[in-house]
Amino acid sequence: MPAPDKNFIRDAFDSITPRYDLLNQVLSFGMSAVWRKRSAEIVLDDPDFAPRTILDLGCGTGKFLECFLRRREQQVSASVTGAQAPGLRRREQQVSASVTGAQAPGLRRREQQVSASVTGAQAPGLKIRKWESVTGVDFSAAMLQKARATVSESVLWLREDFDALPFLEASFDLVISGFTLRSVQTLPEFLGTVYRILTPGGKAVFLDLTRPRHPLARLLFYPYLKFLLPIAGWLISGNRKAYDFLSGSVRSFPPPEKTLQLMNEAGFRECETKSFSFGAATLIIGTKTAASNDP
Repeated sequence: MPAPDKNFIRDAFDSITPRYDLLNQVLSFGMSAVWRKRSAEIVLDDPDFAPRTILDLGCGTGKFLECFLRRREQQVSASVTGAQAPGLRRREQQVSASVTGAQAPGLRRREQQVSASVTGAQAPGLKIRKWESVTGVDFSAAMLQKARATVSESVLWLREDFDALPFLEASFDLVISGFTLRSVQTLPEFLGTVYRILTPGGKAVFLDLTRPRHPLARLLFYPYLKFLLPIAGWLISGNRKAYDFLSGSVRSFPPPEKTLQLMNEAGFRECETKSFSFGAATLIIGTKTAASNDP
């Protein structure tokens, strides 16, 4: 199922904006907030990744971006008070193992990280700081208006099209996008643009609805997706076509492996996925190669 006309998508999202967040929670049985929060934790708790600039493409009402802002705020607060920074507990186990025997290669830096987390100091090169710049982009004026009212942090909100993003090469350390890949007209070109605007070593992070693989989950998911979701979305939002599109786009969206393949073709490396709720949603992550390794 190809992505429909941009005007249809924009008009559809404009019309459902007032109840969009409520619908997401109801139709995902409360799991959409969990998926967004867990995604931010997975990305920002990586002790080897400390982005300073972030862009949310297709930001909607700002809920996904808000999770990343809150997680960074928790990390900065922990570093100031001397509490153990999120994501470093497992590293402590690695260092403990290195003490009992010969230190394995690559663990010395982990020891620095754990030592820093205990003393309140910051590991070399991984200082957690507040975001230097935060940007949210969407082509729905109604969504952006609600995002401004929802997110209290300082954010540059821009109404732009995916096909004509106004950003220079290597502008952002982290590009995120929640539940938007299915609306992209030409995915290879979109991924190429994301790769271009990322800094070397930066990450692209996509969270989207996917089809479960577990047989029992599939048995329950498909009737819900095809029949119940469009009807419930119509009754709550008043827009049947928007949720017919959502249902059809999830059913026809390529599996995460295909997106990983396209990301590799665009130049991304260290591509990986994380499934949530038996595969009903999937987090897809790719890293832009360092400058010296760029093709």
